[in-house]
Amino acid sequence: MTTGVFPHNAVMDLLYRNFRTNGELTLVMPQRLLADDDRGVLTWRPIGTPHLFLRTVDGRDRREVPFAQRHTVRWRLTPLVWSSRHVLHLFRPGRAHSVWWMFDEDFRLDRWYVNLEAPPARWSGGVDTSDHALDLVVAADRTWRWKDEDEFEERIGHPSYWTAEQAAGIRAEGERVVADVEAAAFPFDGTWCDFRPDPSWPLPALPDEGWDRPRATSP
Repeated sequence: MTTGVFPHNAVMDLLYRNFRTNGELTLVMPQRLLADDDRGVLTWRPIGTPHLFLRTVDGRDRREVPFAQRHTVRWRLTPLVWSSRHVLHLFRPGRAHSVWWMFDEDFRLDRWYVNLEAPPARWSGGVDTSDHALDLVVAADRTWRWKDEDEFEERIGHPSYWTAEQAAGIRAEGERVVADVEAAAFPFDGTWCDFRPDPSWPLPALPDEGWDRPRATSP
C-alpha cells in the first residue's frame, strides 16, 4: 500500500469495506480521511455514522445465529447507525491488522482495539479488507486481552474462512502487535490520544452508488 492514491489534503469520506474470504461484502462504513502517509491511512468514524452491515433478513446479528446454521439463513446488507464509540482508525500499510483508538463521548481514550484482518487494499474511494475474527482489546494502561477466540477457532478449516496454517499466521500477527503494546511502541505510544475532531465536520455519508463495486486487491 503506497501513499498518493487519495487526493493530497482532500476533504473526503472513504469507504471502509469488509469482505468474507469467499468475496461476500459484509460491511460498508464511510469514514473521514485525515491523513495518508507512511504510517498508513488515518480516518475518523464518529458516533452516529450511517453504514451498512450484514444481518439476517429478520434483523438478527451474526452473533445471534449459531455458526453451524449461518449458511441456512438469508442475509442482507442492512442500514445501521454506529453507536459504540468515536473511532480514530489507522489502516497500516502491509500489516494484517488495523488499529482503532476508541474514544468516549467526552473524547477520552477508552481503549485501543486491534482488528486482525487482511492487509488493506486501496482503491480511489476507500479501503477493502477481510476480517480475521480474532482481535485484541488494549486498555488505556496497555493491559490487553484476546477477543473472539471462540469465533476464530470455530472457523478454522471452513472453506469460507482459513486453514490451520493461515490461522497460525493470523495469531502470529496478533502476537507481534502484543509485543508493540508491551513495548509502548507506535501506535501504542500515546500518538493521537489527544485527538479532537473539528466540531464543524459533518457525519461521514454513504454514497448513493459505487459502494458495491468489486473488491480491490493489493498490488
